[in-house]
Amino acid sequence: MPALIFMYHDVAETLEGISAGHRPYVLDPKVFRRQMRAIVEAGLVNFTVENWCASSRQLCAAVLTFDDGHASNYNTALPILLEHRLRATFFVTAGWIGVGSTMDWRQIRALHAAGMEIGSHTLTHRPPSMLDEKELRYELSESRRVLEDGLGAEVTSLSSPTGFFNPRMCKIAQEVGYHSLCIGRVGLAADYEDPFLLNRVAVKRSMTENQFKQLLRLNRMTLRFLRSRQWTRDLARKIIGAHGYVRMRRVLINGLRQVESGS
Repeated sequence: MPALIFMYHDVAETLEGISAGHRPYVLDPKVFRRQMRAIVEAGLVNFTVENWCASSRQLCAAVLTFDDGHASNYNTALPILLEHRLRATFFVTAGWIGVGSTMDWRQIRALHAAGMEIGSHTLTHRPPSMLDEKELRYELSESRRVLEDGLGAEVTSLSSPTGFFNPRMCKIAQEVGYHSLCIGRVGLAADYEDPFLLNRVAVKRSMTENQFKQLLRLNRMTLRFLRSRQWTRDLARKIIGAHGYVRMRRVLINGLRQVESGS
């Protein structure tokens, strides 16, 4: 049976102080709460990535994932998840822990203690397409080591950062000990699908309540519409290129550090 793997990022009441490039990925807490209620009411079985990959996959499932490791994942998303008795996988960028508005170790460990899965979102969030095999292997293996050392628990799930995917990630991820890899391609994840090429659906600020509910019904037209929008974004990524993306991310990281320093 197919699974809907939802990809979230940030949950915040205000966009104040948030960069323009990140704003589409920031969800209002009221919207997020309604979505969690809709998942429960739809009767979909809820899994973490790790548990879904290890399950018999005989039931329609909703798998919730969060990328990057924003502090709002702990402060805002976690209470709402617990309120609805839902679990999620939080993909943490290991090199960003405790930087500015990202989660610190206390928060990450608290997520894990609450029954959430902690996965890797690589070490530095660099576009995988820019990395050679040695660099890619280091990003995957070192981020896993950092997270496992900090958690005292195994980390088996990985998500690819940015829209610049590197197919070599699949083989390297297996070799360094991961059990699955989530990518940014819009679509359902099916039980016959390669666990190292798991489709997801990004939940952005622009997604309507009706679109979300249609997704819970596995509506193919809604998926095709979201996929067509992704093709447009992919074209824009090709135009800007990975190096242009890196420059934009550098501006974001500098902003995070300024928040951390209080400047």
